[in-house]
Amino acid sequence: MILKQLKQATREHHLALEYQMPILDPLLSHENYQQLLSRFYGYYAPLEAQLLALSWWDEIDLDYNVRYKTPSLERDLIALGNTSDSLTQFPRCQELPEITTLSNLLGCLYVIEGATLGGQIITKHLQANLSITPESGSAFFNGYGAETSKRWQAFCMMLTSQAEQIDDDEGVISTANQTFVSLEQWLFPKTSKPLTPL
Repeated sequence: MILKQLKQATREHHLALEYQMPILDPLLSHENYQQLLSRFYGYYAPLEAQLLALSWWDEIDLDYNVRYKTPSLERDLIALGNTSDSLTQFPRCQELPEITTLSNLLGCLYVIEGATLGGQIITKHLQANLSITPESGSAFFNGYGAETSKRWQAFCMMLTSQAEQIDDDEGVISTANQTFVSLEQWLFPKTSKPLTPL
């Protein structure tokens, strides 16, 4: 039931983020693609540093080291012309979801793991329109490649099992929505120029 509840309860925020995402726009430029990647990096790097420091991984039997997204973003940005030193200068998001309980962690993971599901479509689009491959700058959007569906199913089984044990669906859903909102506000701040194709 938790997966169905999450899908329904986060639908509005999910669609709001998806509506603004320019990644599948045929007019997206290399410059704006790099800008988008740098914003994702500024969100995922501090978020995943926070996640990796948590103590619940053994308890939920999920190896996040193999799901860690920040290294893919770093490789992509470097492949597109940045340096390791320049990455340290990128702005980092300060308004991250609050993760102080296992319910919070599950809600946050639902969003960032679910974000890998469109990877194959995005990867094909980037290769066709910008000649960018997972080896030359789209590893992040490629997710887990051929393993994406399998890893999503494994995650869903874990989430369902843990949600039944902790019995805090409201906490899981609340943090999932908080994650969507914080990611949207970071990627597309209302005070800046919209990220549109050049």
